[in-house]
Amino acid sequence: MPWTSLKNALLFNAACSALLGAALLLAPDMLASLMGDFSPLILKILGGALLFFAADVVFVATRQPVSPGLARMISVADFAWVLATPVVMLLGASWLSFWGHVLLLDVALLVAFCALCQWRVLQRQALQQQKGARS
Repeated sequence: MPWTSLKNALLFNAACSALLGAALLLAPDMLASLMGDFSPLILKILGGALLFFAADVVFVATRQPVSPGLARMISVADFAWVLATPVVMLLGASWLSFWGHVLLLDVALLVAFCALCQWRVLQRQALQQQKGARS
Protein backbone atom coordinates (compact mmCIF):
# COMPACT_ATOMS: atom_id res chain seq x y z
CA MET A 1 0.00 0.00 0.00
CA PRO A 2 1.43 3.39 -0.95
CA TRP A 3 0.84 4.99 2.44
CA THR A 4 2.78 2.46 4.54
CA SER A 5 6.24 3.88 3.86
CA LEU A 6 7.80 6.82 2.08
CA LYS A 7 9.55 4.47 -0.32
CA ASN A 8 6.24 2.79 -1.25
CA ALA A 9 4.48 6.14 -1.66
CA LEU A 10 7.22 7.44 -3.94
CA LEU A 11 7.38 4.23 -5.97
CA PHE A 12 3.60 4.32 -6.44
CA ASN A 13 3.95 7.92 -7.65
CA ALA A 14 6.74 6.89 -10.03
CA ALA A 15 4.71 3.98 -11.41
CA CYS A 16 1.68 6.20 -12.04
CA SER A 17 3.85 8.88 -13.66
CA ALA A 18 5.65 6.33 -15.84
CA LEU A 19 2.41 4.70 -17.00
CA LEU A 20 0.86 8.03 -17.89
CA GLY A 21 4.05 9.22 -19.57
CA ALA A 22 4.28 6.03 -21.63
CA ALA A 23 0.61 6.31 -22.67
CA LEU A 24 1.15 9.90 -23.76
CA LEU A 25 4.24 8.95 -25.77
CA LEU A 26 2.76 5.80 -27.34
CA ALA A 27 -0.69 7.11 -28.27
CA PRO A 28 -0.52 10.90 -28.51
CA ASP A 29 -2.72 11.14 -31.62
CA MET A 30 -5.53 9.04 -30.16
CA LEU A 31 -5.39 10.80 -26.78
CA ALA A 32 -5.24 14.27 -28.37
CA SER A 33 -8.33 13.52 -30.46
CA LEU A 34 -10.13 12.17 -27.39
CA MET A 35 -9.14 15.14 -25.24
CA GLY A 36 -9.94 17.89 -27.70
CA ASP A 37 -8.54 20.01 -30.48
CA PHE A 38 -4.80 20.51 -29.97
CA SER A 39 -1.48 19.19 -31.19
CA PRO A 40 -0.36 15.69 -30.13
CA LEU A 41 3.11 17.22 -29.77
CA ILE A 42 1.97 18.73 -26.46
CA LEU A 43 1.16 15.25 -25.17
CA LYS A 44 4.48 13.86 -26.44
CA ILE A 45 6.40 16.57 -24.58
CA LEU A 46 4.34 16.00 -21.43
CA GLY A 47 4.86 12.22 -21.74
CA GLY A 48 8.63 12.64 -21.95
CA ALA A 49 8.63 15.01 -18.98
CA LEU A 50 6.57 12.54 -16.93
CA LEU A 51 9.00 9.71 -17.71
CA PHE A 52 11.89 11.94 -16.61
CA PHE A 53 9.97 12.83 -13.43
CA ALA A 54 9.25 9.13 -12.77
CA ALA A 55 12.96 8.30 -13.09
CA ASP A 56 13.81 11.07 -10.63
CA VAL A 57 11.20 9.80 -8.16
CA VAL A 58 12.55 6.24 -8.43
CA PHE A 59 16.05 7.57 -7.76
CA VAL A 60 14.87 9.37 -4.62
CA ALA A 61 12.78 6.38 -3.46
CA THR A 62 15.65 3.90 -3.75
CA ARG A 63 18.21 5.87 -1.71
CA GLN A 64 19.00 4.58 1.76
CA PRO A 65 17.67 6.42 3.65
CA VAL A 66 15.08 8.24 1.55
CA SER A 67 15.78 11.96 1.72
CA PRO A 68 12.82 13.71 3.40
CA GLY A 69 13.81 16.99 1.75
CA LEU A 70 13.72 15.53 -1.76
CA ALA A 71 10.49 13.70 -0.96
CA ARG A 72 8.98 17.02 0.15
CA MET A 73 10.06 18.62 -3.12
CA ILE A 74 8.35 15.84 -5.05
CA SER A 75 5.22 16.29 -2.95
CA VAL A 76 5.26 20.04 -3.59
CA ALA A 77 5.59 19.36 -7.32
CA ASP A 78 2.59 17.03 -7.10
CA PHE A 79 0.54 19.64 -5.24
CA ALA A 80 1.54 22.22 -7.88
CA TRP A 81 0.28 19.84 -10.60
CA VAL A 82 -3.05 19.53 -8.80
CA LEU A 83 -3.36 23.31 -8.37
CA ALA A 84 -2.39 23.95 -12.00
CA THR A 85 -5.01 21.56 -13.37
CA PRO A 86 -8.03 23.88 -12.97
CA VAL A 87 -5.99 26.73 -14.45
CA VAL A 88 -5.18 24.59 -17.49
CA MET A 89 -8.82 23.56 -17.73
CA LEU A 90 -9.97 27.19 -17.69
CA LEU A 91 -7.34 28.50 -20.09
CA GLY A 92 -7.76 25.53 -22.43
CA ALA A 93 -11.55 25.28 -22.19
CA SER A 94 -12.00 26.09 -25.87
CA TRP A 95 -9.60 23.29 -26.91
CA LEU A 96 -10.62 20.62 -24.41
CA SER A 97 -13.50 18.24 -24.98
CA PHE A 98 -15.70 16.86 -22.23
CA TRP A 99 -13.42 13.81 -22.05
CA GLY A 100 -10.38 16.07 -21.92
CA HIS A 101 -11.78 17.70 -18.80
CA VAL A 102 -12.62 14.31 -17.30
CA LEU A 103 -9.14 12.93 -17.98
CA LEU A 104 -7.44 16.02 -16.51
CA LEU A 105 -9.55 15.77 -13.38
CA ASP A 106 -8.86 12.04 -13.04
CA VAL A 107 -5.12 12.58 -13.34
CA ALA A 108 -5.28 15.45 -10.83
CA LEU A 109 -7.08 13.19 -8.35
CA LEU A 110 -4.45 10.47 -8.78
CA VAL A 111 -1.63 12.98 -8.35
CA ALA A 112 -3.35 14.40 -5.25
CA PHE A 113 -3.58 10.88 -3.81
CA CYS A 114 0.15 10.35 -4.41
CA ALA A 115 1.02 13.69 -2.82
CA LEU A 116 -1.18 13.04 0.20
CA CYS A 117 0.30 9.57 0.76
CA GLN A 118 3.81 11.02 0.63
CA TRP A 119 2.91 13.96 2.86
CA ARG A 120 1.23 11.71 5.40
CA VAL A 121 4.34 9.54 5.75
CA LEU A 122 6.58 12.62 5.95
CA GLN A 123 4.43 14.07 8.75
CA ARG A 124 4.47 10.76 10.62
CA GLN A 125 8.28 10.63 10.34
CA ALA A 126 8.60 14.21 11.60
CA LEU A 127 6.44 13.38 14.63
CA GLN A 128 8.51 10.29 15.37
CA GLN A 129 11.71 12.36 15.21
CA GLN A 130 10.23 14.92 17.60
CA LYS A 131 9.27 12.18 20.04
CA GLY A 132 12.74 10.65 19.72
CA ALA A 133 14.42 14.01 20.39
CA ARG A 134 12.37 14.47 23.57
CA SER A 135 13.28 11.04 24.94
